Amino acid sequence: MPRSPERANPPAEPDPRAPTTAADDAWRRAVAELIERVQAWRAGERGLLRAAVPIPQGDPLAWLEANPLAPRCYWQDRDGGRQIAGLGAAWRMRADGAAAYRSLLEGAQRLAGEAGVPVLSAFAFDGRSGEAEEWAGFPAALALLPAVALETAAEGQQLAAHLHARDEAELRRQRSGLLGLLRALRPAEAAEAAEPPRIVARQETPGRAEHRARINALLDDIEQGRIQKAVPARRVALQLDRPLPAFATLRRWSALAGGSYTFAIEHAGRIFMGCSPERLFRRSGRRVETESLAGTVRRGEGPAADAELAASLREDPKLVREHGWVTRYIRSELEPWATEVEAPAEAGVLKLDRIQHLQLPIRAVLRPGVGDAELLEALHPTPAVCGFPRQPAQALIARREGFQRGWYSGVVGLLTGDGAELAVAIRSALVGAEQAWCYSGAGVVQGSEPEAEWQELEAKIETFLAAVHG
Repeated sequence: MPRSPERANPPAEPDPRAPTTAADDAWRRAVAELIERVQAWRAGERGLLRAAVPIPQGDPLAWLEANPLAPRCYWQDRDGGRQIAGLGAAWRMRADGAAAYRSLLEGAQRLAGEAGVPVLSAFAFDGRSGEAEEWAGFPAALALLPAVALETAAEGQQLAAHLHARDEAELRRQRSGLLGLLRALRPAEAAEAAEPPRIVARQETPGRAEHRARINALLDDIEQGRIQKAVPARRVALQLDRPLPAFATLRRWSALAGGSYTFAIEHAGRIFMGCSPERLFRRSGRRVETESLAGTVRRGEGPAADAELAASLREDPKLVREHGWVTRYIRSELEPWATEVEAPAEAGVLKLDRIQHLQLPIRAVLRPGVGDAELLEALHPTPAVCGFPRQPAQALIARREGFQRGWYSGVVGLLTGDGAELAVAIRSALVGAEQAWCYSGAGVVQGSEPEAEWQELEAKIETFLAAVHG
């Protein structure tokens, strides 16, 4: 629901004597026009109401940093073609367990179909709500439509307002909160150069010695035939000397991690954010695109070294075997729901800022009546973040990992009236004031070495740490 603005650290009021630019004046005129259109909504209008006006081009993440109105959210497609920065919530729905995912998906997509607007969603790794520590207050799944959205697409940028009301009294109440939010808006501001926060303490779960013991125990499980692959994760808790500017940090992170989905959802006083290279699936009608992404090596110092590492990625039996399990799993899970499943014969290499992966695109045509609830249950969590076979690997993670993953290695993305674009929520962090928690996982298969897996865990958080350091 739209609420009156809440500012934990309100920015200073603008000086009315300060000079303004043409872009500032255009911004104010656009907001004034949007306010007039919201004020024109009258009793008798029901359901989802929307108004939008074009605005001068601005940086959506800088806009979010300039407007600390909870909850904030952000989404950018992997190709950068669509960005949505949101403030407040016109509508939200939560699920407290995986059994309620279908209801949440149907409710969100019904709402999205009313006015052709996407709904942002997130799903936990294990289908459980947050129970302790940093994830307290987070549901197993959340879907939300921002009250105010800065929308960027190829044709330009617009500012939109949303309101969802079931009756006249709710419309009046919601409109009052929405107008307060619009009147409090500030344009995107160029960030002043500021000293980044310093990391004053770092705690790893598990630590290096415990990690080695866990990897060896998993290798014993693999040797005994209990599982073929497991993906244990590590949590790194950071204590900072001052609050982390989350959206400015995400801006730097996104610039470093080109070709990734960029996302953020603020909830329960903390911000879950990340830059994930991995698509879970994209669906449009009955057509689905997914991928198997697994196997990891570092980038090289120069073109020759990088090409040599890419060749080792394609040829290493352990990495090829790891990627093969992910591919076979995805195909086997899709086939009961599809009339066609196809993929190239060989995987390519996805090159990121610090690391590179084997990547194979997979396409399918769904049977009539199959939708996102079936796809989510079939594909999530993939062997790339969990292991194989899925159920025994998940059981091992639950018994041995030592912390709750929450939304890390879960799912995040957009739901539309007849489609979805969902990413695997890896390369992600949870941020709250002077604290941050970052997560990484590494696949363990026959032939894995504990020290190599530890270095992979380090490599996967380096880009986030670089963004924190500025």
